[in-house]
Amino acid sequence: MKNKFLKIALVMSAIILTTACTEDDATGDATNAPSSPSLTVALDFEGEQSLVEAETTYGFTVSISEAQITNVRVHLSQTGGDATKGDDFDFPSTVTIAAGTTSISDVFTIHADEILEDTETATIQITDGTEANLNSISGTSVTFSIMNHSEDDLAIGLSWAASSAVTNNYGEAIEATDLADMRLLITDVPYTGILTEEDGSGFETLNFLGTYPDGEYYIVADFYSANEIAIDLDLEITLDQVGVINGATHSFPAAVNTTDACADLHYILAKVTKAGQDYTLEKVGEKSAMDLENYVGTWSGEDMWGDTEVTTTLDADGNLEITGVGVVFMTDAWSETILEQEKVLMDVDKTTGSFTIEEQLYMKTEYDGAVQPLYYLSGTGTIDPCTNTMDLEYDFVQDGVSYVDWLTQYGYFFHEINVLNEE
Repeated sequence: MKNKFLKIALVMSAIILTTACTEDDATGDATNAPSSPSLTVALDFEGEQSLVEAETTYGFTVSISEAQITNVRVHLSQTGGDATKGDDFDFPSTVTIAAGTTSISDVFTIHADEILEDTETATIQITDGTEANLNSISGTSVTFSIMNHSEDDLAIGLSWAASSAVTNNYGEAIEATDLADMRLLITDVPYTGILTEEDGSGFETLNFLGTYPDGEYYIVADFYSANEIAIDLDLEITLDQVGVINGATHSFPAAVNTTDACADLHYILAKVTKAGQDYTLEKVGEKSAMDLENYVGTWSGEDMWGDTEVTTTLDADGNLEITGVGVVFMTDAWSETILEQEKVLMDVDKTTGSFTIEEQLYMKTEYDGAVQPLYYLSGTGTIDPCTNTMDLEYDFVQDGVSYVDWLTQYGYFFHEINVLNEE
C-alpha cells in the first residue's frame, strides 16, 4: 500500500515539474507568470537618426523589472516612412526575454545598395501594447532618415537640442523637435539666395550634389517655427562623403534661441568650398547681422507720460540714430519748450539687437522765457526683429544730475518706453 502511494506521489511531482518548466511565451494567454513586471526600452543611439545608406547597425535593449518563469515576447513594427524592410533596413518582428532573465538586446540594420534614391525614412515602434502579464510598458519609437547619394555628393544633416533642461507642466522633458522646427539651407556666399533647402518635421538632411558648380557655399540653419518657450538651442551638423568623409560632426553650443524664429534671422553654420569632387569645410558659427536699414522710420508707443513717438535714421556711416525720445515728458509733464533737438547715436549689436546710447548732447529748452541748462541723453534698449518693437530705458542728464535718479525718489519712472516701428 505504501509503495502505491509513493508511486502516485512521484508521478504527480513529475507532472508539476514538467508544467513549471514549460517555456510558454507571455503573449496574452500565459497563466503561470508569478508577477506583473514593468517593461522598459533603452537605445544605444538617439531616437532620431540621419545617416548615409551603408551597412550599419543600431542596438537596443528591452528589459523587465524582475525575471519571470515564462518567456516575455515583445513586438516591433514599422509605423511610418517610405523605406522598405528587407531592402533598405531590417529589424526583428519580435524579441523574447527568456524565462529567468530580465533583458534582451538586438539591432536595427541599415542596408547599402547601389540604387540612387531620394532620402527615405522609417519609423519603428518597439512594443505594440499586446505584450502580456506586464504591469506597465514604456515602449519607444525610433526614426531613421536614410540618405542615398553618389561619391560626388556631400550629405549634410542638422540636429538640435535644448542647451539646458526644459520640461512641461508635468515635469516631463520636452523633445527638441517639439521645441523647434528648423530648416537646413545651402546658400551662396554672401547669403543673397538659397540653392536648396530641407524643412521637414524632424531633424533635417539634404544632399549637396556633386553636380553643383565649383565655388563657395554656406550651410545655414533658420526656423520654420518654434515653441513659445524661450530656450537656447545647441546645433550640430554631420557630414558624409562616400569613401572620404564618414560622419564628421561640428557642434554649435547655444547657437540660437527659440525667440529668434523670424524671417530676418538665421545662423551660418559653415562655409563649404567645392572643387570638383573635393569639399573643404570652414566652421563659421555666426548669427546673422541685422540690416539697420530695416529699422529706419517712425516708432509709436507710450511711456508713463502718455503717447510717444521716436524717429530713427542712418548717419553717413550707416549707424542708427534716434530723436524724439522724452518729448512728451519735456513738453507736457515738465512744461518746457524745446528750442533745439539733436539726433543721438545708437550703438547697436547687430547680432542681438541690444543697443546703448552713450551720454550725448540732446536738447535745448526754455521755461517761462528763460533758457535752461542743456539736456544730455543716455539709454539702453533692445530692438526685436521678430516683433519689430523697441524697448528703451532713457535718462536725461542736466548739469551732471540724472533725472532718473532724481525723479525716482518721488515715485516717477518716466524713462521706460516700448515702441513699434510703423514703417
